[in-house]
Amino acid sequence: MRKLALFIVIISLTALCSCGGGADDAEILSALDELAPKAYELYEIVYGDALPHGEVEEDGYAKVSENAEYQSTAELQAALFEVFTPEYCQIISNTAFGGVSVEEGTVYAKFGEDETGFYVNPSATDNFAKPRQFDTSTATVTRKTHFIAEILIEHEDGDITVTLYNFRGKWLIDSPLF
Repeated sequence: MRKLALFIVIISLTALCSCGGGADDAEILSALDELAPKAYELYEIVYGDALPHGEVEEDGYAKVSENAEYQSTAELQAALFEVFTPEYCQIISNTAFGGVSVEEGTVYAKFGEDETGFYVNPSATDNFAKPRQFDTSTATVTRKTHFIAEILIEHEDGDITVTLYNFRGKWLIDSPLF
């Protein structure tokens, strides 16, 4: 009888936790408003050429300027983890720090670091699409639970659906926002 009662309690709690609703729309949209500009800035650094640097050397890399916001791989990775989930950070990090080889060709790591400093290869992502900025005031939550939310953002170049994930009590971006 105790096992049956425990089973009923577990089923009831599971049903309550998985019901629609979940987090408050205002909380989710507020998190998006906070994260979207930071995501754009990081996309510009990783996929564009927004980090100040010196002259490009023969190997394609240039030393990051001393006045740049990020001075090491660790600093840039920490910034990524403040905005994106660990899983999505891994995708961005492949381009930023590891490079990618696919059938269509090779993309060398955007950043490198050694005992002499932090370096950027500005041309590593030349053929990547440029990040887009979004007016998040038009965003609407289309699906949500306590842990995940999908948000539709309208844009003149095409609407997108962005996924936010509640990771350890903080909403983080878990899909492309460009």
